[in-house]
Amino acid sequence: MAGERVLLIEDSLVYRDLTVNHILKPNGYEILVATDGEMGVDKALHEAPDLILLDLHMPKLNGLEVLKRLHEYGCNIPVILTTLHGSEQLAVEVFRLGVKDYVIKPFSPEELLDAMERSLREVRLQREKESLTQQLIAVNAELDSKIQLLDTVLINTENSIILVSEDKSQRILLANRAACRAFNLDGEIINQPLSAVTNDELLINAFHHSGDSQDATDIEIPLADGRILNAHITHILSVGLVAVMQDISYLKELDRMKSEFVSTVSHDLRSPLTTIKGYASLVSMAGSLNDQQKEFVDRIQQSADTIAELIADLLDLGRIETEARAEVDFCDLTIIVNKSLETLRDHAKLKRQTIEQKLPASLPKILGSQVRLTQALGNLISNAIKYTPEEGKISISAIEDDGYVFVQVKDNGIGIPAADLPYVFDKFYRVKNEDTDGIPGSGLGLSLVKSIIEKHQGRIWVESQRGVGSTFMVLLPAATQVTNS
Repeated sequence: MAGERVLLIEDSLVYRDLTVNHILKPNGYEILVATDGEMGVDKALHEAPDLILLDLHMPKLNGLEVLKRLHEYGCNIPVILTTLHGSEQLAVEVFRLGVKDYVIKPFSPEELLDAMERSLREVRLQREKESLTQQLIAVNAELDSKIQLLDTVLINTENSIILVSEDKSQRILLANRAACRAFNLDGEIINQPLSAVTNDELLINAFHHSGDSQDATDIEIPLADGRILNAHITHILSVGLVAVMQDISYLKELDRMKSEFVSTVSHDLRSPLTTIKGYASLVSMAGSLNDQQKEFVDRIQQSADTIAELIADLLDLGRIETEARAEVDFCDLTIIVNKSLETLRDHAKLKRQTIEQKLPASLPKILGSQVRLTQALGNLISNAIKYTPEEGKISISAIEDDGYVFVQVKDNGIGIPAADLPYVFDKFYRVKNEDTDGIPGSGLGLSLVKSIIEKHQGRIWVESQRGVGSTFMVLLPAATQVTNS
């Protein structure tokens, strides 16, 4: 087993080299070396290796003397003896001193590895037994006190909790008071199938989905009294399927009010902003401008463009976050990448940048919104162009990996400092340093990308190093992996 510590006590340089470099290292063992018996005893006592490979004939202390010394100290580390000559009398004596096995020199790597495996097997089993015993003792020590505490918490918590069995019948094993009130569960419901005690199709289907896929399920369940519960259903092996449901009615109302406010303000801002941009463009027509006046007009137009971009992003983000699901279809990633690049290649050419595509001939389709996925990849590529200096390089690649499509957008641009990496997907967050001075942006682009990817049941993350570049990675389920949620 790789990582186990082996002490080699051997005075022969030839056999040390053979054992260390051609047997132990290639097989991943951690190696300790002693070149004589006294050094070997000292290392065995202080380093406590998992196994000792002991030469019989050595200076200072021979192999038998080492064994006797270790025996006197009560050291029970398994030992394999290596010797040029073997005999029945030797075997009896060394086994009496605790040797697990011995091999005759010259030996092959296979012979020694087989002997080591036999000797270490008992050590591994004993270690595992001790570990399991300690775990069992610790669990039992806490179990009794925690059972009563857990019962109290589950029964009285304001969150609705339902636990059903793992089998197809999905019998109710636990339903706390909040769940009974929310779904009108009356009478003797324990051990009754969930479908027999409630007609809430969303709840029943969510449990069925989690049971079939073995994956966690998140779903919003509207109740008859107008409340909305956010249900998170988890499969706990050998226990069942547990749904923890939190009342998010207040949060949904706040979110609706926020979206309405943002939408109203954004629309109201567009009219005066259009006026500002229009008059700014007309200033030069009213008469000649000096250089400073031209600079002032350019700054007005740039600021107006930035505000317009911010308004567009705010509206888009609001729509993405509130829409239950956009129109979905089987999307071809190659087409999506090409559409994303259509309007961006000119920007890259202006900076003399190279864009490289590494897409295989065939990739599985993605079930989703082609418009939204094109928007997400377009934002990632646009960011790469924006934050990569002139003559830089950008690459877009994709592969299939175990039922998922793995996409990378990589650049050799200015990179992101380590301290900023945890926040780059937050709304309005922008990296602020001398590298980003003068680079426009709303701070919403990556938030948009993250929302779109998560709406498609995917994940996005980034690896970056300042001054080296950034790699944004997206994992999207292939069409065969996507299930309704």
